[in-house]
Amino acid sequence: MKINRRVFLGSVLYVVSTAVLPSELKNALKLTVFNSDALFFSAEQLTLVYDIADIMIPTTDTPGASDSHTAQVLDALMVSWASSNTQQQLTAFLSELRDRARSSNNKDFLLMPREERQAFLVEIDSHAFEKTTSPFLVAYKRLKALIFHIHYSSKEANPDFFLVPGGYRGTLSLEELHAIHKRKYL
Repeated sequence: MKINRRVFLGSVLYVVSTAVLPSELKNALKLTVFNSDALFFSAEQLTLVYDIADIMIPTTDTPGASDSHTAQVLDALMVSWASSNTQQQLTAFLSELRDRARSSNNKDFLLMPREERQAFLVEIDSHAFEKTTSPFLVAYKRLKALIFHIHYSSKEANPDFFLVPGGYRGTLSLEELHAIHKRKYL
């Protein structure tokens, strides 16, 4: 088997999940639970991110977020790409999500059945795209955008993806821009 960047990252980032909860409860909740901390996220945070991503992009007849290892890739990005503001924004969101679940449902988000977790996220989503400055909803939108971007740029979700040849050349001169328009590239 040829090892490429995607195979390498997939194998490095894949965190083996094992039951922290009794297996009957885990199966009833339809929840993948991680018991080891990842590169950035704690085990509980990674479980949350994995579950949120899996609810947003479930596996059907097409690959889901779990198939593209979206949560694990996001974890690696939190270390290599994310600013401290982004790191703080997403960890604060995950904490507040659990707090909101406890206050509205009298149970932790991770202990809610999958259907309740999905309904809870649908409710958040229904308010997230209104004009709002709520840090919680802004963070939700950011997490959702990252999940979708990571998933749909993965080999699993987009096997026909290829990098457009050519590199970034910086600022164009007016003459170069006119030449591009003449060739009808833009």
